[in-house]
Amino acid sequence: MMGGECKVHQLQAAGDGGPGAVAPFVAKTFHMVSDPSTNAVVRWGGAGNTFLVLDPAAFSDFLLPSYFKHRNFASFVRQLNTYGFRKVDPDRWEFAHESFLRGQAQLLPRIVRKKKKSGAAPGCRELCEEGEEVRGTIEAVQRLREEQKGMEEELQAMDQRLRAAESRPGQMMAFLAKLADEPGVVLRAMLAKKEELAAAGNNGSDPCKRRRIGADTGRGGVATGGDAAEMAQSRGTVPFPFSVLGQVFY
Repeated sequence: MMGGECKVHQLQAAGDGGPGAVAPFVAKTFHMVSDPSTNAVVRWGGAGNTFLVLDPAAFSDFLLPSYFKHRNFASFVRQLNTYGFRKVDPDRWEFAHESFLRGQAQLLPRIVRKKKKSGAAPGCRELCEEGEEVRGTIEAVQRLREEQKGMEEELQAMDQRLRAAESRPGQMMAFLAKLADEPGVVLRAMLAKKEELAAAGNNGSDPCKRRRIGADTGRGGVATGGDAAEMAQSRGTVPFPFSVLGQVFY
């Protein structure tokens, strides 16, 4: 493998873009595929005339930044297309080129970029490749910004839920303090809720019962603390839910 890598570097250096030189993109891809330490992510096919990207996520996160300074897998695939590579399997990322063969670095100069215009200036190929890398970097930065914005929104929502949860014990303590000062408040509210539910269930029937309820109440139609306690004991369990001072109990 070391011999193949040396051959790639020699072909890259030959002519500096002239005859016999290897395009930087092709040379980097050949070196990346031929490196045995990356076989879990990208490797040669069984016959040595294709290469496979086994883990596109790891390929984008680790190998692309090391070789091409971007993390855009789609940009890498577009580059392959411009050099005449083709996808040979619709169900996996396997690519092939007739001159991209395992151990055959001397064939790499045959892999050239497809010409879009005649009379292209020398070095345009390298400039286009650099442009692809810059575009990939910009897209990666934009994606990171979007992810950061989503995380910030999620943190804000979590902070609001946390603040609401922290405020509930304080509200409960305030209610209990009020209840200690005025114990009759909760009994009156409980009885009022029970009568309201009973009236709704009976649809206003039994006016005598309503008169008895009115007779049992104290001044202003509201039971006093002692009378309310007796009424609560005589009438059994108080229905739930009920609310006191804006607090709902179940």
